[in-house]
This record gives sequence, C-alpha cells and structure tokens, in this order.
Amino acid sequence: MSERDLIARIRELFPRAGDDAAIIGRQLITNDVLVENVDFTRAIPLRLIARKSLTINLSDIAAMGGRPRYAIVAIGSPDEKGAATIIEELAIAAKENDVEIAGGDLSRSEHLFISVTLIGEASQPILRSGARRGDRVYLSRPIGGSAAGLSLLQRGTEGADYAEREFIESAKRRHLEPEAEVDLGMKLVSIATSCIDVSDGFSTDLHHLCDASKVGALIDGDRIPAFQDLPRFGPRLGINVRDAVLHGGEEYALLFTSALRESELSARVGRPVYAVGRITQEPGVRINGEVLEPRGFDHFL
Repeated sequence: MSERDLIARIRELFPRAGDDAAIIGRQLITNDVLVENVDFTRAIPLRLIARKSLTINLSDIAAMGGRPRYAIVAIGSPDEKGAATIIEELAIAAKENDVEIAGGDLSRSEHLFISVTLIGEASQPILRSGARRGDRVYLSRPIGGSAAGLSLLQRGTEGADYAEREFIESAKRRHLEPEAEVDLGMKLVSIATSCIDVSDGFSTDLHHLCDASKVGALIDGDRIPAFQDLPRFGPRLGINVRDAVLHGGEEYALLFTSALRESELSARVGRPVYAVGRITQEPGVRINGEVLEPRGFDHFL
C-alpha cells in the first residue's frame, strides 16, 4: 500500500481529513513529525531541524490562507542537551512568526523526533477541492532547489568551482532552511479557488489537488519556474533537473488555482507568481501532451 492509498483510506474513515489542515470552526489544525534517519540525520544542525519542524506546519496553514497562532510541541530525544537545543531554537522561530508555543510533551527516545501541532485561524479557508475547469494553475516561486540541495548534501561536492559552489550553497539552504508562504496564503483567500503546498513534489501534490477537486490539469512544462541556476549547474553536478523540478519534495511553495490572469494576480498579491497550466474537466494530469505520474516522495515506497 502506498502513502497515497493510505491517505485515501484515511479520508474514508475520517471525513474531516483531506486538506493541508483540519477545519474546526474558524480554526485550522495541522501536525507534522520529523523523525531521525527518515526526515533528517544528525549531520544536520539541531537548530535547523527545529526551525524546519515549525516551518513545515506554517506551510500547511499558509496553503489554506490562514494565520498561524499557537503550537503544541512533542520532542523525543536520546539526551536532554538535544532537547534543550531544539526548545531554544523553536522559541526563537515561534517568536519570529508570531506563534505562541502553548504546551507539549518531552520523552526520552532512541532516535530524535519532533512533532509539532500548529493551530491557525481563517474565516474563509482555501480548500484543495475548489479548482474549476478553465482555472489557471499557479506556482508561487521556482522549484527544484530543495531536491537538488538534498542530493548535494548526500553525496558531497568536492571539486566544484566557485560558481558551482555558490549554487550548491543556495540549494542546500533551500533544503535546510525552507520558507513558508504565510503572507501570500492570506492574500490568496479571495483570489485562489484551491491551494496546496508543495511538500511531496509538484507531480504528487498536483494530483492531490486534482483528485480533491475531481478535475484534471494540462501543464506547460516550459513555464514551470526552476530554482535559480538549476538548469545551468544541475547537469554538471549530476542532478536530474526534470526530476528535481517535477518530483522533488520539501519545497513548500504554494501550488494553487485561480481564474485570474498571471499579470492581474501578480499585481493583486504584490509579487510575481507563475501560471504553469490549466484545469480541465477530464481527469488526469498531462505535461506537454504526456501523462504526468505522481512520482514525488512517498513514506511507504
């Protein structure tokens, strides 16, 4: 059973589930967990792991147009020093994002894990299920950098020249220090018809959105914005650029739909966004005339 199959079963059993966050009245509630040797290794500084644990939850709230408010944090750690470092960094990150950490739990664990439950609020949440035929498909920013950064972290970069090293460092930062699009999400409330964040990969998350809306999509691959300098340096560094852009996870860009044109929408939100395709009534996702399968990250494959 794949993660997608498991999620489908969860939706059958728990009808409230299915968006980036649960909706309870005006509240949005989401949870993510980072597990050592699955989501990170101890080669990554704990302060970055702590910040990322909050960011990925902020991104879920952003995808629904919400404002983050409170967090509950559970930490399992082999030692108290690691737990203390995480707590200190979470306090800093929460303050920067106007989030109050209101409680949680601590436990000794063989492997480190951080579980964050974030509570936000939205009077009119953006759902995955609102895309309509004819809507444009948008990305909030260039993608592929996180997958490139992960690949470069895993296999090293000896022998790179100066220009390549500049790209390498920026790709690593994109993976290790992602940014949630909270401000944009709130601006999209009256503009977007549906939204999801790109956490599992463009191909997989677009399928999630289309499945929820019972629609399909036609994507123009040439319009998908790639992370800066990825097409130039990626092949030289052994990175499959197409795979990084289409299937790479942990981007936390927003993938959304709207009836507005790109120029009008960009003007409304006060920054560039990128139209990459159209929503169709026919099911399935196609890119440049070919079927685009969901090949992003899957915990169980």
